[in-house]
Order: sequence, then structure tokens, then C-alpha cells
Amino acid sequence: MKVGIGALASVQATVDRCKQLGVERVFLRCPSFPGYEKNGYPDPACLREFKERLEAQGIQVLSATYWFAKWPSRPYLREGATNPDVLLARDRRCIDAMLRMLEILGEVGITSVLHYVDIGKPAQAAQAEACWEGLIDIYRELIPVAERYRIGIGNHSLHRLLKNGALRQAVAAGVRLEDYGRYTADGWGGPFLVGTWTELDRLVNTVPSLSNGVTLCTGMDIPGGDVPALVKAFAGKIHFCQLRDHTDRWPAGREVPPGEGRVNFHRIVAALQDAGYRGIVHPEHLGNPRYPGEDLEAAAVAYVQSLLGALGKR
Repeated sequence: MKVGIGALASVQATVDRCKQLGVERVFLRCPSFPGYEKNGYPDPACLREFKERLEAQGIQVLSATYWFAKWPSRPYLREGATNPDVLLARDRRCIDAMLRMLEILGEVGITSVLHYVDIGKPAQAAQAEACWEGLIDIYRELIPVAERYRIGIGNHSLHRLLKNGALRQAVAAGVRLEDYGRYTADGWGGPFLVGTWTELDRLVNTVPSLSNGVTLCTGMDIPGGDVPALVKAFAGKIHFCQLRDHTDRWPAGREVPPGEGRVNFHRIVAALQDAGYRGIVHPEHLGNPRYPGEDLEAAAVAYVQSLLGALGKR
């Protein structure tokens, strides 16, 4: 288990940033590579070259990120959420692109995928259940390909905080944590089909496979999750990890640097170690800089490195 960051636009910029922060692992963002906008998956030659050039300079590249059903562009059901028509219609172009994406990642030696499942949840229960049927059908196609290439798909549920005016409006209106799965607001995107650990568990266990796992994001605390307990529950199926902090649970919380909010990172990283997790831990959602030039990423990386260093002293 080591700190990892996202690769930058060029190999040299990525290497320089890794040296500055003292990290040796990165993940690649599939949509940032040539070919994605046209085809829905990165050009394999470009991806391989970028990865091999990083590895030649001592940077490990074992993971990538991908957004479920974000290609091709389509009108949003709500701003910030993917329209569930891809599930209802079993969008063949989109499914084939995701299948090819997994093949390419496997061919270049990437074994872990952070997979954001940001599907909007329809208001009608019957339509929401139809979306679930479509989602499961798609995963029944994706998982055998992931298994063939020994790729772990780290599915990421959508636990988001409200921002600015939407936050103030929700708090003033007396919105409660229990409303997370049905509340709507401009610019937020929710509610989401896979919005909490409960739906994530359903997705993982309806198509059972070691390849069908989760991204352990500490944002699971936002809608009420017990993150250390969830580490234990998902042990063996955690394929990526993101560490983020916030001041309070939904709807009132705001993002802050790791260690400055309510999340107990000491318990979480200890639980990850006990669960045998050996992948990337990526600090994210770091809040806003408090003064010009503040390097929030550098501070967050240093904080997480200190947490990991303390594990050896337990």
C-alpha cells in the first residue's frame, strides 16, 4: 500500500511531480489519451508508450481511471450524472467501448481500474429497477473480460457533497441525511443509482467475481457509511483506494484536507493493512487553497505518507 497520484499531461511533468512529492506510483486517466473522444477508449499504442516511458524512469503504473457510460456524449438526466438511457437501451456502442477499454488495459499490463458508476437514479421506482437490470446485464459482459486479463474493477459509488448555494439551501430547508437517496438540486446530479455502499454491495455481489470489486473511498462516510467496517466487509475486493476528508456528513459537510475533518484515517489505513490491501492510496477532494500558492496535494501526500509510515510501528 503506497501513495499514488494521477499522471499529468506529459511523461516528464509526471516524473518531476513524483520526485517532488516523493511518490513512485501513478494512475492513468483513460479519457486524457488520444482515441478516447472518438472511440470511447484510449489508443493502445499511445497508452503503452506513456506507461513504458514512466516505468523506464522508475514510476509504477498499475492503475487507470474510467467513467462508466460517459461515452459517447449524451444529454444528462441531471447536470453531473450520466443519463440512465445507456442502461435502459443496453447502448451497444457504449458497452463495446467499455469492453475494448478493458482489453486494452489488460494488453498493456494495467491491473486495476477505478470505475466511477455515476448513473442518475430515476424518480420512479419501476424505472430505477429497470436501470439496475440493465446495469447488471452490462456487468455480466464486462466481468469475464476483466477476469481474462486479471483486472480488478474498483467500482466507485457516488457520494457527493453539496456545494455553495445548494448546500445552504438544503441546510436551511432542513434536509436530512436520510434524504440522500431522493434529494435533487441544480448542479449536484443526485440522487444516484449507485449512491451508497448498499448499492455498491448489490452491484458487486449480483455479479460475483474477484474482478468485480470496489474503490474504497473514504467519502463513503458522507452518506453515513462506517468506513473501517466497510474495509472489512469488502476485504479481498478492494482494487483502488481514495482518501478524502470533510467537516460533516451530508448535506452540511464541506471538503477539507485529509486530517482536518471528521474521517478517522488512522483506523481506516490500519483496516486496509489488516485486509491485505497493497494498491494505491490516492488523496483527493482536498478543499480550496487557503492562500496563494498553497500546494494542497503536497501536504495531503505528506500526511498520508506519515499515516502509512506509522503502520509499521503498530
